Formats: sequence, structure tokens, C-alpha cells
Amino acid sequence: MKKLVMVWTTRLVLLSPFVAAAVLTVLVILCDRLHLRREHVAGYVFLFGAPWDWLLPDHDPFGQVQSRWLENLIVYAFLLWIPAVLYSGCLWLLLRSVRLWAGRDSRQRQSTGVR
Repeated sequence: MKKLVMVWTTRLVLLSPFVAAAVLTVLVILCDRLHLRREHVAGYVFLFGAPWDWLLPDHDPFGQVQSRWLENLIVYAFLLWIPAVLYSGCLWLLLRSVRLWAGRDSRQRQSTGVR
């Protein structure tokens, strides 16, 4: 039972960046459709993607796109979804290293007979 809880907890932690990206995407779309001021939501979007800014190219990698829908898709991918994948990957590495460290620590305790 404890292992099942840990598996689901790990899955939910790894899913959380994608949930944040989805919520921000929906908020930006709603603000755009309802003609609300979206500066605050845009600030949260840039806050979400800012740590990964050094990975993004300085120039426009796709050139001038004529379709507004396609341009929005590219912007959402670069500002929200690619950082969500990177956040999830970092969380996975962190959880994996903690699991390996805990397994090594328990093996050392068993070999020395310490509880």
C-alpha cells in the first residue's frame, strides 16, 4: 500500500508543471477572448518560463508566421509547454536521485547491521 501511494505521489508531482502550464494557457485564452487586461497573466507566464530563458533562441526560429493560430501555438510552446517538460524532467531527476540515495543508505545499514 505504501509503495502504491508513493507511485501516485510521484506521478502527481511530475504532472504538476503540466497542470500549471494548462491553467496558464486557459487563463491567457480567456483573457484574450473576453478582452480583459492580460498583463498580470502574462507576468505569470513569463515567471513560469523565465528560468529556462537561456535555452530559447534569441531570434525567431520559425521566421514570420502568417497564421495567428500557429503563432500563438508557437508562443505557448516556447513559453509554457517546453518549460513544463523541463520542470518535469528536473523533478524526475530529483526524485530519482532521492530514491537511489535512500536505497543506497538502506543497503549500507543492512550490511553493517545498524537499524
